[in-house]
Amino acid sequence: MKYLSYIFILLFLWSCEQTVYNNPDYTLVFEDNFQGESIDEAKWNFEIGTGCQYSVNLNGWGNFEDQYYKKENATIVDNDFLQIESKAEFVLYSDPCGSNQTKNYTSARINTKNKFDFTYGKVEASIKLDNAVGIWHAFWMLPSFPQEIWPFSGEIDILEFANNNNDIFYAGTMHHTGPLIGTDIPYTNLNYFNEFHTYSVEWDLSTVKWYVDDVLVQTVVRTSDSVLDNNWPFDKEFHIILNTAVGGTLGGTPNLNGETHHMLVDYVRVYQKLSN
Repeated sequence: MKYLSYIFILLFLWSCEQTVYNNPDYTLVFEDNFQGESIDEAKWNFEIGTGCQYSVNLNGWGNFEDQYYKKENATIVDNDFLQIESKAEFVLYSDPCGSNQTKNYTSARINTKNKFDFTYGKVEASIKLDNAVGIWHAFWMLPSFPQEIWPFSGEIDILEFANNNNDIFYAGTMHHTGPLIGTDIPYTNLNYFNEFHTYSVEWDLSTVKWYVDDVLVQTVVRTSDSVLDNNWPFDKEFHIILNTAVGGTLGGTPNLNGETHHMLVDYVRVYQKLSN
């Protein structure tokens, strides 16, 4: 969710049926279909607050974000979907960054750290997005046991959407200190708010590939004779994150107009090769 070194590519959206990945070389190792009355806390952690509990440098989650994350904003709806709700809501709070601080928006952020950490595989989610100025949806991964500060330990962004008066989709985004070069393609008017789409990444020792509705949209290959290889941090355990930020470096100035906005997730699945 930060932007120092990056690869950007437009998400081209095609509708597809939601099916279990059918590849004999892979086996399902993690799945949540978000069925039941509440989020499965054996699989997911709730992140609360503004990020300051980790470091004063992460206040606003390191991106100058305007929301306060609350557990109550992540729920199961219709016994079938994860709903992350973002809304205008006044919050008075105290944390290591100071007492009697305020935020005007709330949202939610969940992750699998220390509950499901993994190296390599296919990571996929079926997601339906919402649209409001200042909303910043994300489906991404961070290292579970970073050996250095961000971005030296890496980050893999599978999906990001921000409405900052100019709708922006990103897929195929990686962060670290290597010379990653990519393309920033302007958004075109695609229909992604009225239906679910699948967003996935295939990640192994030497290659990371991104897909939208099973269509390949980006590939990064690790090479043995470049600075990219020397700085390659994507051979460690990572975990999954789902969140919606409000405002920040990509979301821009929020304008939720007193409404609630939602990101819906039908499922999250992880497959690994049988040889892993």
